[in-house]
Amino acid sequence: MNAINGPVTVAPRARSAGFGFAALALLLGLAPVGASYAQATVNRLESVDVTTLPGQQVQLTFHTSGPAPQPLSFTIDKPARISLDLPGVTLALPNRRIDVKSGGVDSIVAGEGSGRTRLVLNMDALVPYDTKVDGNAITVTVGQTRVSSGGVPVSTGTVASAAVSADAAAASGERKISGIDFRRAPDGTGRLTVALTDSRTPVNVRQEGQQVVVDFVGAKIGPDLVKRYDVVDFATPVTYVDALKVDGSSRLVVNAQGDFEQLAYQTDNQYVIEVRASTSNKGKIAEEKKEYTGERLTLNFQDIDVRAVLQLLADTSGQNIVVSDSVQGGVTLRLQNVPWDQALDIVMRTKGLAMRRRDNVILVGPTEELASREKAELQARKEVEELAPLRTEYLQVNYAKASDLAVLIKGKTGNSLISPRGSVAIDDRTNTLLLQDTSDRLADIRRLVTTLDIPIRQVLIES
Repeated sequence: MNAINGPVTVAPRARSAGFGFAALALLLGLAPVGASYAQATVNRLESVDVTTLPGQQVQLTFHTSGPAPQPLSFTIDKPARISLDLPGVTLALPNRRIDVKSGGVDSIVAGEGSGRTRLVLNMDALVPYDTKVDGNAITVTVGQTRVSSGGVPVSTGTVASAAVSADAAAASGERKISGIDFRRAPDGTGRLTVALTDSRTPVNVRQEGQQVVVDFVGAKIGPDLVKRYDVVDFATPVTYVDALKVDGSSRLVVNAQGDFEQLAYQTDNQYVIEVRASTSNKGKIAEEKKEYTGERLTLNFQDIDVRAVLQLLADTSGQNIVVSDSVQGGVTLRLQNVPWDQALDIVMRTKGLAMRRRDNVILVGPTEELASREKAELQARKEVEELAPLRTEYLQVNYAKASDLAVLIKGKTGNSLISPRGSVAIDDRTNTLLLQDTSDRLADIRRLVTTLDIPIRQVLIES
């Protein structure tokens, strides 16, 4: 939850009949408006140091305001990227893009969302890397290698290349999948954990329609693990998981239903794939229609402090209310037998305030302040979405013309289903659409083609 700067927390109190002595004392000025609590220290990512080392290596040091967490890292082969997730860390860098141009690292792009900060290292090509946490610093050494007794270069970190040959895998020891486990998180997320014997096993993750396909390159899987795992009883978006052998490697196919989001990361020898239901459309219906159902009360005050009224409404409703420091001034109220939530709405409209509900906490502040915060959150979310990898998909068109559908997909400026980074091409010989875009955009295009690619009804006239 993004709390308002300098909040005053108004906590619910036990109530007796009527307003109670606490509320009466408050209105008479015998008690403070609300208890002020110090905000929990927020761990921020404040700076990045870049040091070029000998042998085509580069050292990146990320400094945080508090103890640095252990980063969750994963890689993407095309385009070559190393991603580091820092849980519980907010972004305080002056620039969200840092050009490196050294050691195979082109640039660093930072984004914040879902309670974590993500650092994406845009690479010329995937190379070994190593991470180390020391106090308030996270050190990432890219391209670091050592030489074994046989004179063969061996990685000291995580090998991120998906093009590692089977001979190289055999030289470093046989790679295997030693275990597969599925759990349901408290928020309904399906969490698939894969235990690896070698943390350097290259992994490719891609989404194909309603499936997430994960390839473990050069890793073997035992016959006892090759099967279908039916997980529909866990009540997550995941219905089943197929474990397969594919050309000397292993593949997991995660089948999900509905709109979902997927996240993959690795910690030591544990590779985790999380699949959660999409939350982009939740809460819209509740916001469109407002209905007052709170406990009824009567208020008759002359020039009372707004914060005192909010404290009184907190006592009456049993709700947790957090008020911004910028909420000041007085208000005159004369309300007869109205629900408390309607009284709160009236006070906010009178003083130009707005509220946002976060679980069981109500945030109250000036409308412009809350709007600017939401705008900043949306901007940060948009920047994170711009980091999403591009995927390629081929759609066979059966009844319509692929060229006609391509015109609809491209559309006019501002109405195109293709993102600025995406592209669409046509193969007239096979009547196929060749698409490249993010997973969300490809899903929209897939729904459009399914809707429009239907046979034309014909009328048969007999005489």
